[in-house]
Amino acid sequence: MPKILVTRRTFSEAAEALRASGAEVVIWDGEDAPSHQDLIDAVADVDGLYAHITNQVNDEVMDAAPNLKVISEFGVGYDNIDVNAANERGIAVCNTPGILSESTADEAFALLASMARRTYGLPAMVKRGEWGDFDPLGLLASDIHHKTLGIVGMGNIGSEMAKRAAGFNMNVLYYNRNRRDEEFGATYVDSLEEILERSDFVSLHNPLTPETTNMMSIDQFKLMKKSAILINTTRGPVVDQDALYEALVAGEIAGAALDVTVPEPIPADHPLLTLDNCLIMPHVASATYDTRMKMAMMCVENVLAGIAGDWPPYCVNETYISCTARLKA
Repeated sequence: MPKILVTRRTFSEAAEALRASGAEVVIWDGEDAPSHQDLIDAVADVDGLYAHITNQVNDEVMDAAPNLKVISEFGVGYDNIDVNAANERGIAVCNTPGILSESTADEAFALLASMARRTYGLPAMVKRGEWGDFDPLGLLASDIHHKTLGIVGMGNIGSEMAKRAAGFNMNVLYYNRNRRDEEFGATYVDSLEEILERSDFVSLHNPLTPETTNMMSIDQFKLMKKSAILINTTRGPVVDQDALYEALVAGEIAGAALDVTVPEPIPADHPLLTLDNCLIMPHVASATYDTRMKMAMMCVENVLAGIAGDWPPYCVNETYISCTARLKA
């Protein structure tokens, strides 16, 4: 009987679908994610791994799992999985592409709007009884319409962000490795520097790679308008948080809204949490019932296909393991 490990609690429908396959299904139901050692211990006889962003699935984990055929990541990004190590061992790596693009763009635009119109802080002021008398120059916010949005990374999520901005009559620029055939009304610029200099809002949607780690740091913040707002819903390491703190304190940029941080969760005593012009969400851009359910069922499809000896529908490394895949052994 094949064995499947799910490293966090999941929807009952997903659990039932896994069990209906006849496999033994183990669901980690602890309050916290398994530690790295817990994960190593748990995968000894596992054929399929349904993993999450908090799991570092490296060569050590894979070597502890001689039967492991397939790893399905609950999400689009899979930088927590050592894909090179998986390729060397013939293990299929999968993700859940496309399904969370709209939900993530919804949150990114909500963060933009909240920062622009100050809906993140002013309600708390009202609750403290600090509304005060009418002041024509008080509590001023920023318009969204006719402002310039710079999108860094025009993949599925960046494209959805451009669509939402168009509905608010924004001027949209984008910077991407390649110019898109379909641009959704946005204008391509060929350098990060230009998009930073021209934008009132900068929204990051690029993947995390060695080249994009700390992509936004001291020099980049100095290029931005002093009135500009940064939105990050991609990966925490793309932004140098120490440099961001200094830029926010010095007034080099007006504000930042982050759905992702380094580390996660961000420590309660982190300096960014002391700033009124920094809004931080607990990595929930895809966290709607509908989207997370679809993601869970895509993971089920991936894992069940892999343990049955079939190519998972959302495999990211099929080309590299086509001749060595364990699922075909």
